[in-house]
Amino acid sequence: MIIQALNQYYDILSQNEQSSVPRLGYSTAKVSFVLQISPEGKIGHIIDIRSKDKKPKPREITVPKQDARANAIAPYFLCENVKYIFGVELIPGKEREKTLKNASKIITILEDSGTDIIAITKRSKECFEAFKSLQHSILDSLVNEEATGLLAFLDSWSPEYFLTHAKILDYKDDILGGAMLIFEYNGKYLHELFEIRRKWEDHISNNKDGEQLLAQCLVSGNIEAISQTHNVIKNVANAQSAGARLVSFNSPSFESYGRSQSLNAPIGTTAEFKYTTVLNHLLADPKNRLRVADSTVVFWAETSNKTYEDLTLSLFNPPFSYEESDEKNPEQEEKRIKDEKTLQLIRDILTKVRNTQPLDPTTIGADPDTRFYILGLSPNNARLAVRFWYRDTYGEFINRIAKHHLDLEIVKADFDPPYLSIYRLLKETIPKSVERGEASPILGGLMLNAVLNGTQYPIQMYYAIINRIKVERSINFARAGFIKAYLLRLSRSGATSLQENMITMSLNVESSNVPYRLGRLFAVLEKVQSETNKEMGSTITSKYFSSASATPAVVFPVLIKLAQHHIAKSDWGFKTNQAIEEILSGVDTFPAFLNLEDQGMFMLGFYHQKQAFFAKKANSKEE
Repeated sequence: MIIQALNQYYDILSQNEQSSVPRLGYSTAKVSFVLQISPEGKIGHIIDIRSKDKKPKPREITVPKQDARANAIAPYFLCENVKYIFGVELIPGKEREKTLKNASKIITILEDSGTDIIAITKRSKECFEAFKSLQHSILDSLVNEEATGLLAFLDSWSPEYFLTHAKILDYKDDILGGAMLIFEYNGKYLHELFEIRRKWEDHISNNKDGEQLLAQCLVSGNIEAISQTHNVIKNVANAQSAGARLVSFNSPSFESYGRSQSLNAPIGTTAEFKYTTVLNHLLADPKNRLRVADSTVVFWAETSNKTYEDLTLSLFNPPFSYEESDEKNPEQEEKRIKDEKTLQLIRDILTKVRNTQPLDPTTIGADPDTRFYILGLSPNNARLAVRFWYRDTYGEFINRIAKHHLDLEIVKADFDPPYLSIYRLLKETIPKSVERGEASPILGGLMLNAVLNGTQYPIQMYYAIINRIKVERSINFARAGFIKAYLLRLSRSGATSLQENMITMSLNVESSNVPYRLGRLFAVLEKVQSETNKEMGSTITSKYFSSASATPAVVFPVLIKLAQHHIAKSDWGFKTNQAIEEILSGVDTFPAFLNLEDQGMFMLGFYHQKQAFFAKKANSKEE
């Protein structure tokens, strides 16, 4: 089903002339340099096409298809690295001694700096010969000056020339570092010329590696050649840098009926090319992917219109704030203006969802009825594991993620981010003492499933948040917002006696919920202590918060008795007494024990009351 959806999306993109998704027989490569070839087969110039950043980045270019080759000698057509094009390689310092001991593998040392060695090895010579042979096998029958010039270069080139060519020396280190190179003739890339493309396409259609099994493709349903090994998927976080396969059978224990590798899940070569190509295309674009715990999340809609991407990414990862920027910095000012527009758009969408109003296609960037997909991938050795799979209409996706943000809404300080990303919520489960800690990958998948399906948030996440608050004796807007959201959805599901109208965004003085009132009471007692003993390094929160939220009957009599000493010293003690009396008017007895739901209400009451104190203090300062 996943591969079928990716195949359908490939077909949509391939019909759009502006789309950069490669056609059948082609793939994208990160190219750094262009070799200009003269009619006589000489290197005229070497052009650096990398970005102008402090750390130059290669350019993504569509080239003849490049399959994964691991350690095998398998040349690519018209796009290769130094080993295949020039027949030399760099032996880094860490491999120096090992290589020199096995001198039979070295043909000629071109340069020895004392650490790195530039050499012609048996393998590099074989790579060069294999590359030359492939170009000849495809282009020998083509009579034009472009093909003739390239073949003349390969026939006249000797690896010994590498360090004697002035143009090569200008970029020697970068080229030896594994950069990919393509060829240009008379201002045109050779692999883009019509006649050469036709020769390449004839080659791949006629060239069969061994006997291909004909079977029914699981995706198309047609009888066709089955792909034995699938292309690798790149840009998945923490996966192998060379890429990992989504469909792979690399052990006999996974195989059956005498079939090897991917023949156990027969997918045709065309379907395999489409899904691997379009998935790599999506993962290469930061606008189509994000990170949740250990999962790389990629999303797409069944449309070639790309305007929906910015909104989708912003709903997953809302801008942190729209603080004033330095007008002298145009980039910073431009980002601030963009963030303001994005936040206003999110507010407009939330207002419509709250009021059950229909979503406007021009607002959300796509037709609400458009099919929308989200795929979560995580690394599993040399393979990829599907963490989750979501499919629905784009309008329903917007509706559900908007409800998630509405459930999280809570009173907060002006400097706090207006909306929370899932990444930020997961971060609240990591101990503050752990630097660069990672949230549980299980929590990431459970959270995203709850958000996308509009279901109850995972109790594991709720328990982790409650536990962090108890251990660190600290509750911020993110933790309080999740507690509120969890209890709201629990109430709507009917799995608790809590009423939805009791779980509010800000202080609810009318609430009769006893744990909520006890949380408010704890905030009042902490405030009076801190006001009368400003030099104290700690408050009752650091000593009693955890036990007060779990066993109120044991802790609160002690705290109230202790508070009388602080009230007697306070200039505004009578107001504190009034507050305590008002809160306790709804409490007949202190509960002996609070369950997890009641502990959440206790912490919500504590947070609401503290925010109310801050609001009063801010208002009095303004007056």
